[in-house]
Amino acid sequence: MLDVALSASFNSFSLEVAFKAQEGQTTVLLGESGAGKSTILRLLAGLQLPQNGHIQLHDITYYDHIQHIMIPPQRRPFGYVFQDYVLFPHLTVFENVAFGLRAQRLPRATIRSSVAEALERVRLPDLAQRLPTELSGGQQQRVALARVLALRPQLLLLDEPLAALDVQTRREVRQELRTLLREISLTTLLVTHHYLDGLLFGDQLLVLDHGRLVQQGDQQELREYPRSSYVAELVGVNFFRGQLVRCENQTTCIIHLVNETESHTSTEIVAMLKEQASPESAPPLPAQEVFVVIDPRSITLHHNQPEGSARNVFYGTIMHIIQLGSHASGHDGKVRISITIDQTRSPLTAEVTASSAERMGFREGEAVYATFKATEASAYL
Repeated sequence: MLDVALSASFNSFSLEVAFKAQEGQTTVLLGESGAGKSTILRLLAGLQLPQNGHIQLHDITYYDHIQHIMIPPQRRPFGYVFQDYVLFPHLTVFENVAFGLRAQRLPRATIRSSVAEALERVRLPDLAQRLPTELSGGQQQRVALARVLALRPQLLLLDEPLAALDVQTRREVRQELRTLLREISLTTLLVTHHYLDGLLFGDQLLVLDHGRLVQQGDQQELREYPRSSYVAELVGVNFFRGQLVRCENQTTCIIHLVNETESHTSTEIVAMLKEQASPESAPPLPAQEVFVVIDPRSITLHHNQPEGSARNVFYGTIMHIIQLGSHASGHDGKVRISITIDQTRSPLTAEVTASSAERMGFREGEAVYATFKATEASAYL
């Protein structure tokens, strides 16, 4: 198991994280550019030094601030594949893969055997005498991975492994890399800002935002229980953060939304509280923090304020209208409409059919009302 707790500051950026990664699994660090993902890899590899914390792998300590332990990068059994692969252009594939082995002054027979084995694992045994410029982007990535695997690392660090590839190549290489990682069963930490890559590669996902871990869990947990606007946007749901006012029964609760401005928006919504994690869990208390998600398909849009007793009503301005699917040959596509409620929260997103959007005549810049039923809003602690 990889056990990490790190605190570091670089100019105006600060990082403070603590997490564990299971042996033989791929843990994905997911976050926007500048969130600190690559910084974590450099700290693990020893290319940068933290101010506090520890790094342990399989009960061996490679860094510990309190115990004054700092194993240098070259003595850490960590394999680092950089985003741009860093292949030597004047060396053949064989020599690139052999580079780290030669630096260890290993016997020639051992080097040849290790290089051949590594190239076989990444399915490039016939390209040993090619130069990097003669390879495709996906092949260059596999050479960089073979160079690391030849050193038999105990931890694999992958920094945006698909970022340097064009869209078509990325699609092809994604499945190859996923298959390879499952075959080698090596403890892996993979950095990406693409949610799809996180879903495909990650046994566990760690969501990073401004140097802090805002959520960690498996795919289902992130999808059903997002705990930040960033995660909610990734999984495609609307997200509110609030405080519990009261529950009218065991499941129907009134929630006061936080960070609201004085505007036409509601300050309270009614939502259905999800079941507690266990029957023994204490019931929620007034003023307790609560999160709420609403599927965009559950939101109804109106030109005029709806009549009746609807309790979840928002007023805002259409910011974007995006066509998601084809509206031709009798197949009704989908349209996503983003509505600015106020400046303190992410836009509210509704999904309607293309025919409905056309019939209603929605336009960007138009003021609309958005409603959703309490039964369509899921609240959780």
